[in-house]
Amino acid sequence: MKSRLFTIIAVLAAAVASVSCRGPVARYTDWLYAYMPLPDSLHYDRSYWEENVSKTLEVRDLMGWDIPEREFRHFVLPLRVNNETLDDFRLRYADTLCSRVAGMLLADAALEINHWCHEQATYQPSDGRTGGPESIMLRGLGRCGEESVLAVAALRAAGIPARQVYTPRWAHTDDNHAWVEVWTGDGWHFMGACEPEAILDRAWFNGAVSRAMILHTKVYGDYDGPEDVIQRTPCYTEINVVRNYVPVRRTSVTVLCDGVPVEGTAVSFRIYNYAEFYNVVTYLTGPDGRTALDTGLGDMFVLAWKDGRFGYAVASSEETVVELTHSFGEEFSDELDIHPPVEDPLAGDIDPALAAANAERLAREDSIRLSHDHSNPAVARFREIYPDRAESVLRLLSEKDLADVTYDVLEDALAGVGSERVELEHLRPYRREILASGEVSGLHDADAVRRWCDENITVEEGRNPQELRTSPIAVWRSRKTDGLGLKIFYVALCRTLGIDAAYDLVTGEVDSSSPKASLRPASDAYFRDYTLTRVDADGATRLLDYESGLPEVLNVDAGYYLLTTGLRLSDGSVLTRLEFFNVAENEERDLVPVVRKSAEKPAVIGSMDPEMLFIPDMPGIPQAGAGTQPEPQSLLSATGRGWFLLAFMGFRDEPTSHACTEIEAAASVLNEWGRPVVVLGQARPSGLQNAVFGKDVSILPTLPGEHKLPVVAICDSFGRVVYLSEGYNTSLAADLERLIPLL
Repeated sequence: MKSRLFTIIAVLAAAVASVSCRGPVARYTDWLYAYMPLPDSLHYDRSYWEENVSKTLEVRDLMGWDIPEREFRHFVLPLRVNNETLDDFRLRYADTLCSRVAGMLLADAALEINHWCHEQATYQPSDGRTGGPESIMLRGLGRCGEESVLAVAALRAAGIPARQVYTPRWAHTDDNHAWVEVWTGDGWHFMGACEPEAILDRAWFNGAVSRAMILHTKVYGDYDGPEDVIQRTPCYTEINVVRNYVPVRRTSVTVLCDGVPVEGTAVSFRIYNYAEFYNVVTYLTGPDGRTALDTGLGDMFVLAWKDGRFGYAVASSEETVVELTHSFGEEFSDELDIHPPVEDPLAGDIDPALAAANAERLAREDSIRLSHDHSNPAVARFREIYPDRAESVLRLLSEKDLADVTYDVLEDALAGVGSERVELEHLRPYRREILASGEVSGLHDADAVRRWCDENITVEEGRNPQELRTSPIAVWRSRKTDGLGLKIFYVALCRTLGIDAAYDLVTGEVDSSSPKASLRPASDAYFRDYTLTRVDADGATRLLDYESGLPEVLNVDAGYYLLTTGLRLSDGSVLTRLEFFNVAENEERDLVPVVRKSAEKPAVIGSMDPEMLFIPDMPGIPQAGAGTQPEPQSLLSATGRGWFLLAFMGFRDEPTSHACTEIEAAASVLNEWGRPVVVLGQARPSGLQNAVFGKDVSILPTLPGEHKLPVVAICDSFGRVVYLSEGYNTSLAADLERLIPLL
């Protein structure tokens, strides 16, 4: 017995000694692997992670920031920010960034790195694939989620704790947004990614964020911090940081069935946005039938279901009760009013001289970014070597793909058929390696490919909660993936073998043979006025995502559906309608969204002075150029008597980009209206028949509000203002289309 005990002690002692002898690079790499998503472990070998860990430790020693272990481990060490493609950014740019901020305090260094990021990229909407930091720099452009990926990657590369913060959906307008928080020794502070201000905790969204219902971030690993935890997964801890920004309540939900609390009921907290109720998080109720979430002080839609029964309610206070009164398959409709939090902008006061100096610096940084060569030499080389075949491949790629695609991917694409991209996976070559193996040469149809995949590819679920995409070559080499990766690989393998196959971006299915029905939509205002959601008997819901365009006929699976419609009002509230209905196999029917109407008339909300001056554009004279400028004239001289639209635009910032897009979307209504549209500033919406462009001299200060650009107002020649939009507003087109016919 003693001998056996001594043996056990000796083995344990040896194990402890072995661990203690492992250096910090190995220990930190082991920690990364403990929480690593499956696709990351398949795409990159251990040497990649060890090299990046080694560089991170080198930076920690070099910079000497006093970073606690918790913040270092979770917010400096990890390469992954969200769902971007990983690259060699930290290895290539850490030295540059460290040199730029050497000797600075953490807060000053964070601001300086954000200026560096602004030199590399600015805002532009794009598709759903999230490029890595180097990809964003290659384009010089990125949507907000990509800009924040670049900024977080840059901050971490210099050893500064940083995290990406998302509002998954705004409550008061259609869209979402992402930005950055940095840890500076006295806590976490925010800033707009690639949109540097002169101080922390100041950004264009200081007003918008005060209306947020939830703000979250995904923290690599099992994080134990002070924030409210939304969920823990095998790879990350999702935390809710809304308390850092706005007054909150603990929104508690109790689920009852026949008056009795129901344990184990799925409760989905949802925000109305883009004409759907977007799922933020789903919890299970405890023995008392309750669950809860920290939220802002607005309304959330709560959907609960268990054992074939479901119910819903609008959660607008601390206590909400949901009764499971409906059965899946039951047909009925209902109307709900949804109210967002009231705006109360976060403080962000700044010395005007400091703000002016920062604006001058931003202009210089724009010049630096524009001087960079954003062309892709791989594309030029491909065209040169394959002049007769190149365009057949290049025309299948998105603008983003063309910016960061590599030559080996382009050449590899010549070996197959169909679109190069299956879904949102990062493009890597795979066709030639698969064909050269000869292993699948005997597969001649889709069924044979499917059987081969079933027999040779191991599906491992549970290690990819973010649904990162696994590239086909990683699946081929490892013979391992998750369910989504298997679908992508199957389509890629079929195309490699010359077999037609497709992944349905709307349903998420591959070559689906499910019984179909045909729906003819009576309106093309999908995502604005209405959406369609598939509802399964187990409570799972899937939005039919017609992002690429609404077809004339929707070929959908037979089943149970929810048609959601909504009318967004000028205060951000929404009049919604829910219709649950069944669609039978081979059924053909019209899909008629019923959008509720508002009886409200535009009210006078303020006044302005139409006699104030602006400088109109003249043909052949650049607005911002030197030389002769036209004489200032009064606004009234350009608009005449009656109503007009007045827009004050910024320059190359995200809110202005959205405002241009929204005004262009409403161009047909504005043109039919026939009244002048006066646009003052450097941005230029297109498609307007009655547009007057120029530069403001004295008009904006006479309008009500904070004058936060972009400002869009509906006014008349008497100086009355009946509509005013300031800053970020992705509901602008809908607002104009609703209000203008009432004038």
